[in-house]
Formats: sequence, C-alpha cells, structure tokens
Amino acid sequence: MDKQNEALTTLLHLLSKMESDAVKARHLLQKLYADQGVSISDVAAPKSSASDTTEEDENIKVVEGTFDGNFMQGNDGKIYPVPMNYASKTKLVPGDMMKLRIMEDGKLVYKLIAQAPRKYVKAKLSKTEDGKFIALTDEGKAYSLNQAAVTFFKGNVGNELSIIVNASEDHGAAAIEALIDK
Repeated sequence: MDKQNEALTTLLHLLSKMESDAVKARHLLQKLYADQGVSISDVAAPKSSASDTTEEDENIKVVEGTFDGNFMQGNDGKIYPVPMNYASKTKLVPGDMMKLRIMEDGKLVYKLIAQAPRKYVKAKLSKTEDGKFIALTDEGKAYSLNQAAVTFFKGNVGNELSIIVNASEDHGAAAIEALIDK
C-alpha cells in the first residue's frame, strides 16, 4: 500500500506541475499574440472559467504542500498559514494536497489540488477545558475542529455533527460536513 500511496503522490505532483506549466504556456502565448496585435481569444477557445486558468508572472512563487489540520507543510520545508475560513469552506482534512501562490505583493492564494481519502463519521460537538470546540465520536475518539467552521454552522455543545476525517491516516483533526438538527 505504501508504494501505491507513493505512486499516487508522485502522480499528483506531476499533474500539478503540468497544470502550472500549461498556465505559463498560455501566458507566453498571450504575450506573443499581443506583440502581433492579436488577442488570444480571437484564435483560441474561450476559457471555461476565470478560476481554471490564471496568468503566472515570474515574480509569483508557487509552493505545493500538504494540509496538516492547521497549516500547509510546504515541499520547500516551510510552514504556511491556511486561513480558517478557506479551510472551513473547502472542508480541508489533514493529508489534502494544496498549491500556494505567493503573489509579488505578498498575498497568499491557496488552491486544493488533491483530496486525501475521506471518511464520514457522526460525532457530538464538545469543548475542551481551554474552550476549543472538538468532535467526540461514540467510540470516544476526539477530533480537533476548525473553530471558524463551528461558528459558521452556529454549533453548540451537544449538537450532533457529520464530520470528515482522513480515511487512511488518523491525524486527530476533522472538517465539519454538517450540523445535524435534532
């Protein structure tokens, strides 16, 4: 199974690089056509959506990494903060592969590029002694939660939750899929 996971991770990295290279190629084409006074939209099929392709500049740094439940562990050895609202909205779980674009002005733009294997679990919303929300399963397993997600779902201690966890590795963190009304 480890060789298979290694192969899958390698494939994900290759696909991500191909996507990045395709964006750079499109940008170069746009520059070449612009030098000739032609818009690339006049000769190529229109983009499917603004978020599918973005222009890359040499001053934009691209880093790939793995979400650990709070941060992205970059393949460059650095740790990058992932905004709680983005992690909540995207329902990130530990092990998800991400791409980070660091813009020239310092802005960080994250993108989920591959999901870790997922498993859905029922749990109850609880709080730790220091006031942090956690999810407790019937088996007694505790998962840390994104506090922004709890606020978004207007969760209260005792609420039943549907949570998402990494199916292949236990990282102790979960994303909230939904608050189940009683």
